[in-house]
Amino acid sequence: MKVGKWQFRPTLWPTLVALVTFAVLIRLGVWQLHRADYKRGLLQQFHHNVQLAPLDFNQAAANGQLNKLSRYRHVEARGHYDAAHQLLLNEMQHGDAVGYEVLTPFVLAPGQQIVMVDRGWLAKSANAQLPSLPLSSDARRIRGIIGFLPVPGIRLGKNTVPDGWPKLLLYPRYPTLEKLYGGKLLHPVIWLDPDQADGYARDWRPNIGFPPIRHTAYALQWFAMALAVAVIWIVVNLKRGQNDDRNKSD
Repeated sequence: MKVGKWQFRPTLWPTLVALVTFAVLIRLGVWQLHRADYKRGLLQQFHHNVQLAPLDFNQAAANGQLNKLSRYRHVEARGHYDAAHQLLLNEMQHGDAVGYEVLTPFVLAPGQQIVMVDRGWLAKSANAQLPSLPLSSDARRIRGIIGFLPVPGIRLGKNTVPDGWPKLLLYPRYPTLEKLYGGKLLHPVIWLDPDQADGYARDWRPNIGFPPIRHTAYALQWFAMALAVAVIWIVVNLKRGQNDDRNKSD
């Protein structure tokens, strides 16, 4: 193809390599945009749901409606803590410090169903001894939001369950907790509101990793690289016409 004084003569293999590279870069950019949209949706859902009036968790559990509760939905629950069977989730980060996330079983009234309540983050002691977790078992009403168990970026190996209580675990899954508490354990975790008593450091927010704007920036970088590949491919395959070169020599 001739364009003015230039001839465009793409060859097969460089063109195939350029097309594949271009497609991969565009796909990576689109994926980053999708991640940005997904995380932006989580943040919007969080800020919306935490402002709604609390729902009755006990009633939802009794009616088998827990699976219909939205993530981050505000709830109230009635019952009592089981202070003798608490969990410490190890290697949990809060700011720049590493400590434990304290999970305490909450027995719903009037039955025996249990929901795990994340009471917040607790710093490790200097001597690395497990902390004591004193807590009253009096009947009470608690308020929090529907959360979930912490999830690692990469899960390595199986979680061993130590003897004694509180049990020190590293990113447990629900099957592990069901072995400890039986079939009466409900799957949602309640993140205890910061203004509730008997809690530790609490600053609940979706654990989204990079913010949406970072993914958008990465998408622009991938698109810019795709554009660079396209420009390089055009420049490499664009040759000055032979007739023009001959006229210049005359």
